[in-house]
Amino acid sequence: MKSLSAIMACALLFAGCASIRHSTSFNGVKVEDNEEPLEIVEVENSGWELFKFIPLASGNPLKPNRFSCRWFTDTVTLQNNLNLLEMEMKSKGATRFTNLTSRNSEETFLFILITRNAYHTSAVLLKGVPSKDVSK
Repeated sequence: MKSLSAIMACALLFAGCASIRHSTSFNGVKVEDNEEPLEIVEVENSGWELFKFIPLASGNPLKPNRFSCRWFTDTVTLQNNLNLLEMEMKSKGATRFTNLTSRNSEETFLFILITRNAYHTSAVLLKGVPSKDVSK
């Protein structure tokens, strides 16, 4: 019973999280059409569930990178990650992206009692339209 209490306390302490991480260190690397990327962005939204279907807490996609969660609501969806990606594109002035990937991860604790579910989405953000090489 003590271990269950400890896990529940940790779950509440580290409740759902919505975050956006980015990198602008490209060391001169170019992408398709010889364009230089604005940034590489990774969006993660995670949440905790009881018995894999009763949401306890999940990240608040309206307040990424802050300690803000949605209690008893499941916000861990691909659509929410794409909305966060679009928000990041607008804030950086990006008009296009490439190399979009998304995956779901799940960790189960105490057999199937508590589950941490997370969506991870990443892309390379680009600005403007691709330049056409007229020398070809």
